[in-house]
Amino acid sequence: MLGGGVVILLAVFGTVSGSIRGVHPNKAASYQGDQFTCADGKQTFPISFVNDDYCDCVDGSDEPGTAACPNGSFYCANVNFKGQQIASSRVDDGICDCCDGSDEAASKCPNNCQQLGAHLMEEAKRIRKEQAIGFQQRLVYATDGKAAKERRDEEIKTFEAEVEELRVQMEERETHMKEAQTPAEEAKEAAREAHEAAEAVRTAETEEVIRGEAEHEYSLLDADGDGDVTTDELLSYAAGEESLLSPEQVQAMVDSGEVEPSAVIDLIKDKIRDRHQEEKKQREEEAREEKLLREAAAKRKDLGETEKREEENMGEDDEEVWGEDGKKIEKEDIDYEEEDYEEIDEDFDDIDDIETKESSELVYDAATQKLIDIYEEAEKLHKEAKTRHDSVKRQLDDLRKLNDMDFGPDQEFFALKGQCFTVHDKYLYKLCPFDKSDQGGTLIGRWGHWEVDSDGVNRYNKMKYTNGNSCWQGPVRSTAVQLVCGPENKLVKASEPAKCEYEYVFATPAACTKVQDETEIHDEL
Repeated sequence: MLGGGVVILLAVFGTVSGSIRGVHPNKAASYQGDQFTCADGKQTFPISFVNDDYCDCVDGSDEPGTAACPNGSFYCANVNFKGQQIASSRVDDGICDCCDGSDEAASKCPNNCQQLGAHLMEEAKRIRKEQAIGFQQRLVYATDGKAAKERRDEEIKTFEAEVEELRVQMEERETHMKEAQTPAEEAKEAAREAHEAAEAVRTAETEEVIRGEAEHEYSLLDADGDGDVTTDELLSYAAGEESLLSPEQVQAMVDSGEVEPSAVIDLIKDKIRDRHQEEKKQREEEAREEKLLREAAAKRKDLGETEKREEENMGEDDEEVWGEDGKKIEKEDIDYEEEDYEEIDEDFDDIDDIETKESSELVYDAATQKLIDIYEEAEKLHKEAKTRHDSVKRQLDDLRKLNDMDFGPDQEFFALKGQCFTVHDKYLYKLCPFDKSDQGGTLIGRWGHWEVDSDGVNRYNKMKYTNGNSCWQGPVRSTAVQLVCGPENKLVKASEPAKCEYEYVFATPAACTKVQDETEIHDEL
């Protein structure tokens, strides 16, 4: 029902414009008196020229109640409903455009304004009720959002202090690491040079042994001792049980015509060298197994001592040993765990899988190894400090980034962070506030910014999501989100008004800045 003040106001305006059809109440004063001046101020006529069904003014203002001017405008008073401005060309066209029927001849159209107004009032009351619910929820959002920001502020201070402490620790350990690095590298380099020199000597000695064995083997092959090798001598040598050359290798040499002393000796050297390598590998494998056996024996000894101590701890009297079920356990019935034994057994099982290390592998002396150990320990401690520092620093950066986000003047929009909402309209559309927008799995925008209104003011009712996936032969996808007040968070509508440019309507209590006053609803009617 309309307030009394509004009814009186409309009644007054109805009286003023009663004799001039189609005039808006705000312009009624221009149509009073004996003369009328066109709205553009260029011409003045007797008042009788108004609504005479002839267009005198270029702007059409002299014919508000007829269809004479193509650019004229007719006002429907629509008492008890919303006033309405229509083109004067729709006046007396046989179609009822105004709910009060004032655009057509009297009694031609029914007056439906009362019913429409009542329906609008009910709708307005429903909206007002939802606004009230949303506004109360917004207050909760704001309270929670401010509290969350205060907690983040405190966490940032804590993280800043911790990052600074870790930075100092990291730099100190880096200094220690660098101090230990130089002597360790110098000692390693000296050891490497000494090792290479020793290796060169060992290699020369080995080659000398191989050469001697090859010459001896060649003398066995050269049966007549003339220094040359015949095909018969080769074949005879290859047939022997201790021959280094197989009949197939000899036949291949004969077929190729390469039965030269140097070629034969080189082949024999290769065979002897292979034999040396195999023997060397076998010795190293045996040494490795022996080492493992010693380590396993040491483990067994340690385990035996542990068991002995456990038995001693049980006490001298077997009757004092009790199980978890409350029953007495005799000492000889105790079943020791076999996990340590299994670990030892695994050492033996893994022997075949261990890569044989060259005996020529560089082994550092105790002094050099100590310098290396000191450096590696310093490097390890620095790495641990850096890892911890970087981890805490990332958490601090994430907190700062979150704290810098604009969640509204009262932090009311923080409640939307981390949530996602969907609506199905041909495609499944998704909105994750302050994160991204999605259409059926396709990224159509990442959180960009709040958009300001035409007057340059940010009223926190428009979001922009940019830099989505590229559109084929089109722009990069983006989404504009219109926020409206609602009692709950809900993605109401999704559309694509232009290629790869999307629009959402999202209802949320965070957008409920006020509850519409009932007098505002009355004034609107």
